Amino acid sequence: MRSAPLLVLLAACQDYNLQGSSDATGKYNPPDLAVTEQVDRITQVTIPAVDVLFVIDNSCSMEEEQRALRDNFGSFMQYFTGSGLDYHVGVVSTDMDNRQESGKLILDSTRSSRYIDNTSTEEEALTSFRDRALLGVNGSGTESGLDATMAALTTERYSTNDGFYRDEASLSIVVISDEPDQSDVSVNEFTSWITGLKTDEAYSVTFSAIVAPDRTTCSAAERGTYYIEVANQLDGIIWPICDEDYSSVLEELGLRAAGLKHEFFLSLVPVEATIAVTVEDSDGVATPYVADTDWTYSRTRNSITFTEFTPLPLHVVDIRYEVLAASEGALVTEGEGTEDTAE
Repeated sequence: MRSAPLLVLLAACQDYNLQGSSDATGKYNPPDLAVTEQVDRITQVTIPAVDVLFVIDNSCSMEEEQRALRDNFGSFMQYFTGSGLDYHVGVVSTDMDNRQESGKLILDSTRSSRYIDNTSTEEEALTSFRDRALLGVNGSGTESGLDATMAALTTERYSTNDGFYRDEASLSIVVISDEPDQSDVSVNEFTSWITGLKTDEAYSVTFSAIVAPDRTTCSAAERGTYYIEVANQLDGIIWPICDEDYSSVLEELGLRAAGLKHEFFLSLVPVEATIAVTVEDSDGVATPYVADTDWTYSRTRNSITFTEFTPLPLHVVDIRYEVLAASEGALVTEGEGTEDTAE
């Protein structure tokens, strides 16, 4: 019986059609080497509404600092008056011992309103704030800025301060003091409370501090430890109170409060050397800005950032560039709100 192995061998030898039934004829498919120009037009907008609360130390050592705030307040207000932004600006002291203050918004000399809003002309707003900023130096030596902030937005919200604080508005707090905070509320309690005020992501909360960062920087003032901790947690600005020129910090505070942007995201990845940036004003006049002088480009963030200039509300930032071939069609999610047109 020798036939069994032969059958196994025959079973193992079969023909296979490796080509298949489809037509595998290749077709020429060259890459598209045409240069594509992208135009991103981004309108500078502001947040729709903001409430700004200045908390000013009125103890015996604060005369010069109050005057510096008063004299440079125009740098802050330049982004508010005439911008169309719905804003409220109020002032409280750090004095929680005086029942006439204790979180109550300060009146100006006209005694007509507890806060400044967008019905004021620029001159009226500046005059009104200057009246409020000079609180004098007879306030309590137990400076309690965190307590005063809480009182202004809770205890006094619907009474003395009625109308100032709004749920549907961003909130910006600015504390100015040459002493550490001595409030009853702790830093953790305060930050938990204030961040809980805004449940809608459309409205932000910021806390900034013009205080002594340390004895080396400001030898005549004590470190504002608690204020600094809150500012760090709430992405605020920390500025040395002993700086003689408040104009730059007030300008930056005004920018943040108004929601104006320095940085603008591109919708596609560019050939970096081809980026051209202009800003078109409300009259349609376009002004070009120079790379590495007026603005810089970040590869990691795919954005341009103005170094000193800030586009004003409703001005249009025009960014033109050649698209990097490998990136065509790849949108950058951070560039929301971009109006894109390819030419």
